[in-house]
Amino acid sequence: MAAYVGLACAFLSARPAWAGGEIELCLQQHAVENAFVQDSPARGPIHVPAGTALSYAGHAFGPASDPLDRAHAAPDGDGWRNIPPAEEARRRQLQMEDIGGDGDYHRPQAALMTTTAVTLSHAHPCARIGATALLSDDWTWTMDTIPARPDMYFQVYGTVTGDQLDPTFNNDADPFQWTAAHGGLNAIVTQTIDQSLTLRSGG
Repeated sequence: MAAYVGLACAFLSARPAWAGGEIELCLQQHAVENAFVQDSPARGPIHVPAGTALSYAGHAFGPASDPLDRAHAAPDGDGWRNIPPAEEARRRQLQMEDIGGDGDYHRPQAALMTTTAVTLSHAHPCARIGATALLSDDWTWTMDTIPARPDMYFQVYGTVTGDQLDPTFNNDADPFQWTAAHGGLNAIVTQTIDQSLTLRSGG
């Protein structure tokens, strides 16, 4: 009987295993304290459709809900408060890589796409969903396998229909489009993505 109960508990606590890989997708939880950066106005749920494309955005210093650790950001985004000096120096070096200030660093040419829809809200800001890698000559995305790494994050770049990418988010009345256009949706790969889709070339 005890074995049966243990088995039942293990079954109930198991998350679905996504074929091809998994990401944690989150609404950005901390806005930069900067007059030029606006907080998200979306108050209601945000429907993120299947086929949402996300490209590599940089090194993550926090979870998918706050990859740049804005919770500890100094005013106007100049560094961080309450972290050790050595950690701040490490982060600044990684930031230099992300903005192209380190000529020896080669940015990962990686992008991914959600394989299922999800609804996020301020009450439920994160979800783990399936994803596949995106390959594209036009966008120079070449990684067909994207490892599960907590120090890399991705931001929404567009939406894929069939095998074509639409990178435009021009409907500010749509909470998803507004949030995506303002960098308010981030993801971290939590289960290695080993399947890919090649986008049709626009050329």
